[in-house]
Amino acid sequence: MQRGGMRPHHGRTEEIEQSRWAEYLAEFTRENRGAHARLEVMGEGVGRQIETEDRPFDGVAADLKDRERTVWLHFGSTTDDHLAHGIPKVRAIRALGPQGGTGAVLEIEAEDGTTTLLELTPPGAFALPPR
Repeated sequence: MQRGGMRPHHGRTEEIEQSRWAEYLAEFTRENRGAHARLEVMGEGVGRQIETEDRPFDGVAADLKDRERTVWLHFGSTTDDHLAHGIPKVRAIRALGPQGGTGAVLEIEAEDGTTTLLELTPPGAFALPPR
């Protein structure tokens, strides 16, 4: 996220403009692939649910065709271990850069108010095999 000032400032949450989602999430994936992830979904209709914990992060991407605004998160290092999580009708994406011994964080908010929180370990802590 070093090009064009895309890296969030340490300790400060940055809201990512929708026009930058695809580029930002591609760079976020390159910098963080292989970090272990915790994915939590919070909202009025779902309460607080841990979707996955301590699973290798494989990537995140935004599907913006036809104004869908869906964000896909992928986890796992093998086909048997793969998990995909989709968030439709995304309203906002916020990012917090690594701080001290913690990794990056993404907060993805849907139109219905549901919030999905992706918390990563530092990327060097774990690694996936090359693609």
